[in-house]
Amino acid sequence: MKNILARGGIEFLAVFLGIALSLWVDDYRESKEINGRLLDDYQKIYAEVKSNIHNINSIINKNNDMLNTEEFLLNVLDGHLIYNESEISREVYKIVSPTFFGRTSAYKASVSSGRFNFSKHNKIIKEVSLLYEHYFTRLTLNGDLFDNRMHDFKYDFALPFFKPNYAKNNLDSEALKKYFFSDRFHNGVLYFHDFRKNSYINRLLETKDQLLKVKKIFEDYFAS
Repeated sequence: MKNILARGGIEFLAVFLGIALSLWVDDYRESKEINGRLLDDYQKIYAEVKSNIHNINSIINKNNDMLNTEEFLLNVLDGHLIYNESEISREVYKIVSPTFFGRTSAYKASVSSGRFNFSKHNKIIKEVSLLYEHYFTRLTLNGDLFDNRMHDFKYDFALPFFKPNYAKNNLDSEALKKYFFSDRFHNGVLYFHDFRKNSYINRLLETKDQLLKVKKIFEDYFAS
């Protein structure tokens, strides 16, 4: 009787160990597969980050060019530079609002698959999530505000300067000059310039810093 029980116990233990080992092998295989796909996600997000760095640098440079244009106009308005109708019309007309909307497809694909949250690399999760969920979101909101201000500036303040860029004849130069030096137009330039200088460019620079930080984290991870 004891031998039967002993043999039954051994068989039960063998079956139990077999099942446990099979489950462990399955879990190990699944974990290895997920980690492999996660590494591929990291590489795609890293490529996306590098592309976003290139794009945000271009947007920052364009906005700095626009700052120089606006500061030129403000210097004329303040009497530090001489008014020249053709130059003023050209400079006012070319003012635009270059905005940055980052590429996010690689990050979103990893998150939606569940792999990104599976990661055990807490530093990567923290900084990448901060980049996409905070900095990109905040910059997009500021970009929308910036575009709205651009619309207001173009159509509520700068519209009289559009005609000289298309038709040089029959212009009321004195009326145009008077409007340029009016408080209305001066305030319009300041309204737009202030947001670009003190809000939008700061958001761009903050986001660029986070992009560079994430890029460095990935490079350190790949090198380890």
